[in-house]
Amino acid sequence: MPKILCFSVSIGAGHDLAAQALIQEVKKRYPGATIELVDTFKYINPVLNKVVKGSYMETLKFTPRVWGYLYQQAEQEDRLVDMGAIMNKLLSPKLKKLVDDFQPDLLVCSHAFPCGMLSTLKKEHRLHTPILAVITDYTIHPFWIYEEVDGFIIPSEQLNYYLLAAGIRSEKIWPLGLPLRSQFADDLDQTQARTELGLQDTATVLVMGGGLGLGSMESIVSTLAESPLYLQVVAICGRNQKLQSKLEDLKTRKSPPNPLIVLGFTGQMARYMRAADVIISKPGGLTTAEALACQVPLLIIDPIPGQETRNADFLLNHGVAMKAANPREIIPTLQQFMNSPLRKKQIKEMAALLGKPRAAADIVNRIEKQYLNQ
Repeated sequence: MPKILCFSVSIGAGHDLAAQALIQEVKKRYPGATIELVDTFKYINPVLNKVVKGSYMETLKFTPRVWGYLYQQAEQEDRLVDMGAIMNKLLSPKLKKLVDDFQPDLLVCSHAFPCGMLSTLKKEHRLHTPILAVITDYTIHPFWIYEEVDGFIIPSEQLNYYLLAAGIRSEKIWPLGLPLRSQFADDLDQTQARTELGLQDTATVLVMGGGLGLGSMESIVSTLAESPLYLQVVAICGRNQKLQSKLEDLKTRKSPPNPLIVLGFTGQMARYMRAADVIISKPGGLTTAEALACQVPLLIIDPIPGQETRNADFLLNHGVAMKAANPREIIPTLQQFMNSPLRKKQIKEMAALLGKPRAAADIVNRIEKQYLNQ
């Protein structure tokens, strides 16, 4: 039975969910497999974990442009890359003990930080286990790129260029998609999804705030629920209970003319996406992959400077998304889309080309072939 260690960093939901999708697929095929997910910074040092996550969240909430600047500087391989190498060297010894104790057949990283730490150990010949990097955005940041990585799992063939330009050999590049939970591989049409969820069979907009709970979701939902354009509005708040309470209050207090469904965390995300005509959200990597898998267009708003602006560029350049600069632009943008059968057809066809709903199974197929069936 395979033994696999997966490393993530629990900032937002995407990194963990990508790893969990692979774990789900491996356990489906190998019920006796030993496979664990490690929250890297929490494992190394709980205090460091709080500092890193707290600093990141504070930066995104109050000075997002600062994060965008730092991200861009690191993209240009400025001194921040040197700082990353220093951090990798300082923090990697703790991971060495874990790997030695676990004795895995394979190491899988769904975040760049543990990928760098493990690569440092491998470069120093203190580690010999194969490393796979699961890149969770539609761009490739230099923090992911290490010669010691044995396989780069990327969301799209369109990103091959960046790795090849960085000197990575083509056989190390696996353009198999971002791993998604098995529910996204189910074939379910829009009407069927609405029926199963108890929704009206009418124009439906799904509003999501992302795993970090950032953005102007309250204003967006209010605009949609009170718009002259008749829409069924489904707002998914995740574990943001404060936001959920505000939206429930909006529904009760104002009784908006359009139907409004407010949800917290749901295990039926694929069904809600398939039920929608449009998803309004920040373009996180996982959200982007899920929307493409369901062939539903994203209306992008409030992207985080850095990785999410790169995801937005990818979607817009491939004609599978729209963008609103602020909530006031949402209604005219939706009207234009709803009144254009050609635009709907174009987006659906391009999403079908780019989406990889069965990526998790394809990745495990490759892992079996390359590492397990030897």
